[in-house]
Amino acid sequence: MRREPHFTAEKMLSRLGVKPGALGRIALVPGPRERAAKLRRALEYPRKSLAFQDYEMHTGTLGAERVTVGNGGRYSADTAITTELLCAGGVETLVRVGSCGSLQETVKLGDIVIATGAVRGDGASPRYVPEEFATLPHPRVVEALARAADSLKVPVHRGRVFTTDALFRETPELLSELEQQRLTAIDMVTSAFLTVAQVRNARAGAVLAVSDECLTGKLGFRDPVFLDAEERIMEIALKAVEWL
Repeated sequence: MRREPHFTAEKMLSRLGVKPGALGRIALVPGPRERAAKLRRALEYPRKSLAFQDYEMHTGTLGAERVTVGNGGRYSADTAITTELLCAGGVETLVRVGSCGSLQETVKLGDIVIATGAVRGDGASPRYVPEEFATLPHPRVVEALARAADSLKVPVHRGRVFTTDALFRETPELLSELEQQRLTAIDMVTSAFLTVAQVRNARAGAVLAVSDECLTGKLGFRDPVFLDAEERIMEIALKAVEWL
C-alpha cells in the first residue's frame, strides 16, 4: 500500500504563510542569491512571496506575465525542497539558471548549455523515482530557451547533464566514462530539479553557463569569460518568458 509523506510542501507553505496565488505562473531559479538579485531587477514591482531558511522568492511582473525569481539551491537536496515548494505554490513552469562543468572538448569555458536530459547521480531524486526513470526537461521549455538564445544571437550547446552530490569525487575515471557516454556537462542540481518538476507535473528546463572544463582541469569561476556567460544565461532566461 502506498504511504504518503506525513509532511508535504503544501503544509509547509501554509505554515510559512504563503497564500494561494502569491507565486507567478513562471519561476526563474538560479542557485546563488547574487544571481537571483540580478534577475529580480528585471521585474516590475517585485515583492517577497516566499522565505524559507536562506531561500527567498520574489514575485513581480515581466511584460504581461507574473514571474517568481529566487535562489533555489546550489545542491540537489536543497533544490528538491525549493522546487517542491514552488510547484506546491502553483508555479507551472520552472527554469534553472545555473552553471556547470563541461565534459566534452568542444564545450569551452564561457559556453552555454541547454539541458536536453539529465543522468541522475544525485542522492535526492532516487527518493522520488525508480532507477529506470527518464529525467527530461519539458520540450516547450527547451525550445523557448533555444528560441531566446537565437533571438539574442547567443550560441548554445544542447546536451545531457550529469548531476552529482560529490564534488571532490569527480575522478578522472568518472569523467572519462561520462565523456564516452557523450554527456555534455556536469553539475550538482539539474537532475533533482527536473525530476521533482516531472513528478509534480510541472514544465521545467535548464540553461547553464560553463564555469570549468573538467577534462583539462581548467577552473573559471572568476574568469571574465564565465562572468559574461553568467550574464547571457540570465538574458536568455528572461527573454524565454515570452514563449513560456
